[in-house]
Amino acid sequence: MEQRYTNNQNRGGGFNHNRPNNNQGQQRSGGDNRGYDRPQATIPPITLDYTKDVELFNTTAQSVSQKIAQNKKPETKSTQMRNFYDYVLELYEQSKTKPFAEVLPFVKMLNSKVAYAKSRSHVNDEFVLMIQECIKQVDSPKKLEIFKLFFEALIGFSKK
Repeated sequence: MEQRYTNNQNRGGGFNHNRPNNNQGQQRSGGDNRGYDRPQATIPPITLDYTKDVELFNTTAQSVSQKIAQNKKPETKSTQMRNFYDYVLELYEQSKTKPFAEVLPFVKMLNSKVAYAKSRSHVNDEFVLMIQECIKQVDSPKKLEIFKLFFEALIGFSKK
């Protein structure tokens, strides 16, 4: 005979079904089921190709930096930006000695790292969107290097 539980009974597994859902009332865009909400922010377009966007490391990085700085809820602190930059730098260094196919999954893992930081209110939507837009374009060691340089410029413009 099948045993049924009410919301007040322990169902096992340690999940508390009486706890309120923190995502209530929040919308997900496009049926995305990755476990985190897509940011509702906007940032200037980022093209990781300095031959197509000669201002990539200058006005583009400055504009994105300003958008990240404008949103104070939550504020993306320079420490958090630096932590993510250090991770990108580490991946770039690995790409010099390892086959890129071994490094790329860890580049893509930045999506989960930034989603986690967002869930802990350590970074804002604009920062999440910047990371996501750049990661989408990284498909070669050269693009990873350009991402690293763009991120470096962005950090330079974010200093107060």
